[in-house]
Amino acid sequence: MSRDYYEVLGVPKGATEAEIKKAYRKLALEHHPDRTQGDKVSEEKFKEINEAYSVLGNPEKRSQYDMFGHNFERMGINQDDIFGAQGTASIFDDLMGDVFSDFFGGRRNSRNRKVRGKDVESILELAFEEAVLGTDKEFTIKRTGVCSVCGGTGAKQGTKPTPCRTCDGSGQVYYRQGFLTVTKTCHACGGSGLEIQDKCRDCSGTGRVLKEEEISIHVPPGVDNDSVLRIQGKGSAGYNGGSSGDLHVVIKVKEHPVFKRDDQNIIVDLFITYSQAVLGDTIKVPTLYGDEDLRLPSGTDSGKEFVLKHKGVISPYDRRKGDQLVRVHIEVPKHITERQRQILKEFDEISVDEGKNASKGIFNKVKDLFQ
Repeated sequence: MSRDYYEVLGVPKGATEAEIKKAYRKLALEHHPDRTQGDKVSEEKFKEINEAYSVLGNPEKRSQYDMFGHNFERMGINQDDIFGAQGTASIFDDLMGDVFSDFFGGRRNSRNRKVRGKDVESILELAFEEAVLGTDKEFTIKRTGVCSVCGGTGAKQGTKPTPCRTCDGSGQVYYRQGFLTVTKTCHACGGSGLEIQDKCRDCSGTGRVLKEEEISIHVPPGVDNDSVLRIQGKGSAGYNGGSSGDLHVVIKVKEHPVFKRDDQNIIVDLFITYSQAVLGDTIKVPTLYGDEDLRLPSGTDSGKEFVLKHKGVISPYDRRKGDQLVRVHIEVPKHITERQRQILKEFDEISVDEGKNASKGIFNKVKDLFQ
């Protein structure tokens, strides 16, 4: 979708989470398929607002969208998979609750509904060069997986879960409120519709255990602090055959003793001698792509900035490369030899004499103006 997500929901970019949720609810009620009865325009609109809310309603995805716009999938988010296993209907149902679903579409049976696993987050620390140039990394993550002993049922080996006695296995309980029947998730079984009499000792009846796993990841060039890379299916395991969630890898970049980063540009501070500044010189400048020759013109001032084109950072979303900015500073020596001291004194005396002659010449010129 090329339309701006904020425009789709009719909210400003600075909208709060509550404002975004309120706008989504209003539009979802208006265009829900159970209400529009086959209206193709409303059906497409419903998909569009769900796509917009799946991003803006998620603080992490919203932050990436605000930074990269519709190119944010280059940072690892695939828009085609944006709803996960639950789909747009599940996003709507989870937000609007069971009341609306019951009112328009009848009672839902959540007993065997596939539920996507939760996303998990892991921090990956990179060297400065790895973040700028890209790299392949292997590291260990912890995530919740299906218990191998009970196969995810939560029941002791040789036993099976039984239908919940509170909801008769439906996963839902019903209440009468006037002329409406209100549906709520069963508090006894949590909506699974099942009871476990004898729990698996390995997972304590949850059907899930925490596992460590070694994974490989390709880090594209140009990532920076707090960039997020998504690895599909490496999050927590789903329920009832639902797909696993995703792994969100948050990048942290170590500082470099020489190079500093300013967006897509690299900054390097170099120190030169007084004679190099006065006479000029050709010096070697380190870059992340190898050393480069830099010509210093005579009379270079301290703080002068030179630009090495295309020696900076590759943009992760438009592939353009920044520059390297070289700032030169005249270094004053702390210790000098007697010979150096004599030469400097001689230079200073010559400079003073030339300064006096220059001043005299200026004085005489001013004097002539009044004669």
